[in-house]
Amino acid sequence: MNIGIDIDNVLSNFNEVLLNDYTKHDKELRNNGIVNNDVYIRKMFDWSEDEEALYYKENIERLASLFEPIKDCSKYIKKLRENGHCIYIISGRDNGEYSDPYNMTIKWLKKYDIEYDKLILTNAYNHQEKADICIKNNVDIMIDDSINVCLKCSESGIKSLLFNTEYNKNEISFTRVNNW
Repeated sequence: MNIGIDIDNVLSNFNEVLLNDYTKHDKELRNNGIVNNDVYIRKMFDWSEDEEALYYKENIERLASLFEPIKDCSKYIKKLRENGHCIYIISGRDNGEYSDPYNMTIKWLKKYDIEYDKLILTNAYNHQEKADICIKNNVDIMIDDSINVCLKCSESGIKSLLFNTEYNKNEISFTRVNNW
């Protein structure tokens, strides 16, 4: 079986790092804290869209260096590969936010001993692109935290497992995955 796996919030603690950093920055900026708990982290604070976009762009590479793997992901991916499954790491990191997303990602996967058969980077803001990549690579199952990616994959006949996050907790259309 070919298994597609996203990185941020599926293999890495992206949300944890982002929320911690945004909370610290908010204290320096206005100290108003979280004003909306029911949205994605990048919209939780009372920053203008321009303030948030600039801060994200200027800091995402530094933040990416702080990401750590989600507990047991390496162990279970190894088991999947030992059982004959092919692992396709498919991550939306090729959208101009990183200076060298491919090598940065390879180094991170190697650092944390996360095995894979193929690494494919897509544009995080084009959800259909991940579904198209899954079709092209005969991916049977896609594990992602994005409702939109799971929807596009499902519409393309690819089973989707939704990795649980705070911002997708109310979605009931997909099989949920809480941990590795």
